[in-house]
Amino acid sequence: MKKRILIVEDNIALSHIQKDWLEREGYSVATAMNEPFAHKLLRKEQFDLILSDVRLPQGDGIHLLEWIGKEKLDIPFVIMTE
Repeated sequence: MKKRILIVEDNIALSHIQKDWLEREGYSVATAMNEPFAHKLLRKEQFDLILSDVRLPQGDGIHLLEWIGKEKLDIPFVIMTE
């Protein structure tokens, strides 16, 4: 089974580049452009890794990381910035 990665990034071009590269490497990738949509995906799907931008149009990567801790989700998390 492919490892699943969630990319939380509001820069659409960057998100597509990351998604394409990771899929070529054999990963299954989902994307979210903001924190509320990332919450929605995390409630209904399982992920093996989250790559999140710090600044998002709704919310931010730090709050998302805090939410994941409160929800007791055990998912590795990488905060990125450009």
